[in-house]
Amino acid sequence: MKIAICDDKRQDVDALRDMLTRLVESSVIDCFETGEAFLAAAGERAYDLVFMDIYLPGENGVEVIRRMRGILPDAAVAFTTVSDSHAVDAFSVYAIHYLVKPYTEADVVETLRRATKQDFSTAPKSTLTVRIGNDMYELDQRDIIRVEASDHKTNIFTKNGSVYSIWMLFGKVEAQLDKSFLTINRGVSLNMNHIAKWRAYDCETSDGKLFLLNRRRRQQLKEAYFAFQMDALQAENARK
Repeated sequence: MKIAICDDKRQDVDALRDMLTRLVESSVIDCFETGEAFLAAAGERAYDLVFMDIYLPGENGVEVIRRMRGILPDAAVAFTTVSDSHAVDAFSVYAIHYLVKPYTEADVVETLRRATKQDFSTAPKSTLTVRIGNDMYELDQRDIIRVEASDHKTNIFTKNGSVYSIWMLFGKVEAQLDKSFLTINRGVSLNMNHIAKWRAYDCETSDGKLFLLNRRRRQQLKEAYFAFQMDALQAENARK
């Protein structure tokens, strides 16, 4: 595997290179301090995986990768940065991961797994069966925007505007939801495919509803949401 690291922080470069040397057999690892130097070598070296720092001196790593796509359209890219403020931009250039410093060896392992994974087949349709009175409804989970607790009932909101109110505790419904759902606070689970905006303290769903993020779990929730979006983009890119 041919790997490029583009980062002007020598300590960060050395730490990442040491991890990769331990984890990847027969790897070639080139290191660059600037985006221009990386781009000059990219065409000839044909890298399989690029670790790109976003905050380079006088350069934006996302823009460097955007230019790289004209040279290496199929290279896997993982951004490394001290902030998550460019995460959405990273999605636009088909990054496979977004590592916020200080990241761990487990994060690097996950990046390598994504970079070498070949099967990105779409997950099968997932349904949720609910009962209201004597009627049974089979709901396509892709159409569910959010699930909310309400006393001893649970309300299920769908993208066509329908609301299914069922006599079932939230926890029991939550256990039947697929991996697209993220419980962002007590009694509130959102379909991440229907999250329109993600901010530091709250998020907004596609139907315009605003929800606060659990204060103690904000970082964990953010990482889960960004990882989901990265996987979705990676799968979409693989199908093209």
